[in-house]
Amino acid sequence: GGVHQEEEFWQPGGKVGKQVKVNVHKKIYKEFTDLRIVQELGAHKGAVWSMKFSVDGAYLASAGQDEIIRIWQVREDAKSAGGSEGSGGAGSSSSKDAGSEKRRGFFQEKPYRIYGGHKADILDLCWSKTQFLLSSSMDKTVRLWHISMNECLRVFSHTDFVTSIQFHPIDDKYFLSGSLDEKVRLWSIPEQTVVDWVNIHEMVTAVCFSPDGKKALIGSYKGKCRFYSVEGNQFEYITQMDVKNTRGKNSRGKKITGLQYMPGVDRFLLVTSNDSRIRMYDGFTLCCKYKGHRNANSQIASGFSPGGGFVACGSEDGCVCIWSTINTFIPSVNPFYTGYRSDKNASFETFMAHDDIVTSAVFAPLQNDPATTKRVAKSIGIAPPTKAAEALVKPNLKRLGLGKSKADQEREEAQRAGETAMRAAAAVGQIIVTSGFSGEIRIFENVGLPIWL
Repeated sequence: GGVHQEEEFWQPGGKVGKQVKVNVHKKIYKEFTDLRIVQELGAHKGAVWSMKFSVDGAYLASAGQDEIIRIWQVREDAKSAGGSEGSGGAGSSSSKDAGSEKRRGFFQEKPYRIYGGHKADILDLCWSKTQFLLSSSMDKTVRLWHISMNECLRVFSHTDFVTSIQFHPIDDKYFLSGSLDEKVRLWSIPEQTVVDWVNIHEMVTAVCFSPDGKKALIGSYKGKCRFYSVEGNQFEYITQMDVKNTRGKNSRGKKITGLQYMPGVDRFLLVTSNDSRIRMYDGFTLCCKYKGHRNANSQIASGFSPGGGFVACGSEDGCVCIWSTINTFIPSVNPFYTGYRSDKNASFETFMAHDDIVTSAVFAPLQNDPATTKRVAKSIGIAPPTKAAEALVKPNLKRLGLGKSKADQEREEAQRAGETAMRAAAAVGQIIVTSGFSGEIRIFENVGLPIWL
């Protein structure tokens, strides 16, 4: 019966290896069709505020309330199993339990490194491509570590909480730090000095570099996002965006909790804020708003999957929400189409991950599988659907008369997004790592192929 059905799915605190129930909202297809809980780590005492994978995907750093940074190493066998195990074993029921037994978890059970030294909550972490790690804290310092060493290498003192940090993406001798003292500083690590700084007159809650390292982005407590040129290591003001709705209860800007560029596409910027919205900007133009999660007072940030095909975000109700970005980049079939519909994307998939706030939800970088990366990257291009895909469009959707109703158009568009998603099968082998308020870290993997609903 229905009651029995419920128990078959994993509940937070349940047994590893079970299937996780994924709910679909406003989508005619489902991508996370067979999500499994593959590992659980009792990682920290108290909330985890930040989790970051190293650039090569071999390590995950986690930190938060207990003032300790833990580095988790991805298992060697998990690397190769990542994509292939999922696509092969998805259909057969025997692989369900065998697969999870065989894998023995995505990470090694014990931390690879444990870094102590901070004297208050750790708020942010950032890796360089050379395996250095920065941590920022409410103890008003940023600390520098390296994966090969147990001790802290440098301490950078500030005058207030340091909310956000990022290594320069090209030259990792430099990093940005944002603080509640309303200043953003550009530090030189070898000289241990501030090369330049800027005061934005609002508490700084998020910072990031553009992928080419030429611009610095600063998010504030009041929902402002400022762009500065940092070429020549000097801050020069470019422009400012107000991250807010034009009307209604969110027309006052809310705290920006995350800034991230789409991997491989420098134009698209993802901005998370405390009005329970995630906004995608193309340059300085809003092109999409993602909604469905709750983020009203937490420092939750959203993030992209490795190929940029999905956006995931934790939520204050214990869920993780996942939106497909493919829809964002498919022009409508409307011949008068110009640029983007600045659409609200309320189509998403969601699953329960924790009993309380999901403080962080991050996709694991694809493990040594360039084919998947390429396939996903291709599927996001704005190429029109193939002839084969167009032939699949139900005949009643093929009335291409100009007098199409909005509903027809939306149906057609949903259909087209679905076809693109089917071809991409981008969710296969995706691994999502989540952290909670009580210090546990959970690892979920999708082994199912997309289906029409």
